[in-house]
Amino acid sequence: MRRRVTGSALALALLVTPLLGCSSQEQVVMVNTPPTHTPNPAPSVPVDQSLVRYVSPTGDDHNFAGTRERPWRTLKTAFKRLYAGQVLYVRGGSYHETIDHIHLHAGRADKPITVLAYPGENPVLVGSISLRRPANWLIDNLDVTGDPTVPASLQPSFMVKVVGGRAWTWQNSEFTGTTGRANVMITRWGLIEPAGFKFRDNCLHDVPQPPQGSTNLFLGPMKWGAKGIVSHNVIFNYDGQPNVRLGSAAGAPYRVKLVSNTIFGGSLGISVRGRPHHVKISRNIVGGSFGPAEIRFPQGVSLGTTVTNNVAVNATQILRPKVREHVHGFSNVVLPENPSFVDTTRCDGFQSGIDAMIPYGASAP
Repeated sequence: MRRRVTGSALALALLVTPLLGCSSQEQVVMVNTPPTHTPNPAPSVPVDQSLVRYVSPTGDDHNFAGTRERPWRTLKTAFKRLYAGQVLYVRGGSYHETIDHIHLHAGRADKPITVLAYPGENPVLVGSISLRRPANWLIDNLDVTGDPTVPASLQPSFMVKVVGGRAWTWQNSEFTGTTGRANVMITRWGLIEPAGFKFRDNCLHDVPQPPQGSTNLFLGPMKWGAKGIVSHNVIFNYDGQPNVRLGSAAGAPYRVKLVSNTIFGGSLGISVRGRPHHVKISRNIVGGSFGPAEIRFPQGVSLGTTVTNNVAVNATQILRPKVREHVHGFSNVVLPENPSFVDTTRCDGFQSGIDAMIPYGASAP
């Protein structure tokens, strides 16, 4: 049962300090407990069993149809053989694979391609996966972890990489232990992808110290047609690496919303580079890092990017004073004390005992 706020904790929550804007823009801290976020339920399965496929660590890729009685063996084979309207059940266990250079068939808005864990089981991809231009794909409850046994010369730069795509979703999954530069990278294809993507209700953690520049989540260069939302994720780290990187010297995201995430620990909460265009950073909990500010912007103008209604915990400021002159933002607040998280070493531990924190972060409605 979540501990309710007591007098001293409530006083602390009500005395948060605004970071941007004048006092008239101070955010009203809610005292009454609003509803909390409900994670996305498992996708529905078609009644027509001819559309259902199976993959299992004990299966065989020589099986023709991937039926329940004769499942495929590898995710790489299964992904290549899925068509619009089909559902892939992934049986529990470990899949030791490097998935790349595969052609993905496109789903449709009314007939998506769905990948989900078999009910009551926990499948884990041990290795890496690179998906190019998934269209109307939904991946649910497929965890990915790095494989340290792969020789360094064969390690991919990114454990999970999604290039472009349209109307795809990856949700309810855990990403941990990358051996490369990021647990998850999302980047562009052409001028208009990724478009309409959703990365939500996931947990990303445990980025190793080397190589320098590693991060949990990296949103890479995108062009004017891109659009997507990253929401209700828990992202935490205890090594000297930042948690989220938005952009690089090669470019930055377009029209991405980073909304209602809990980002904690590491050397920095969010590192912004490459002049992102119309990126919205809102209602996140960010804090617990070693840096003087939780969100770091480069010198210069960020086109249309806003930083609003975020709360910093265990921190002194969200943005440095010079950055506030260039980045539009208001109603950001600082909570300099511990937010009473249950356990900052577990994906499910970032529940705060302070009711005033409920409108922010991964648990927000």
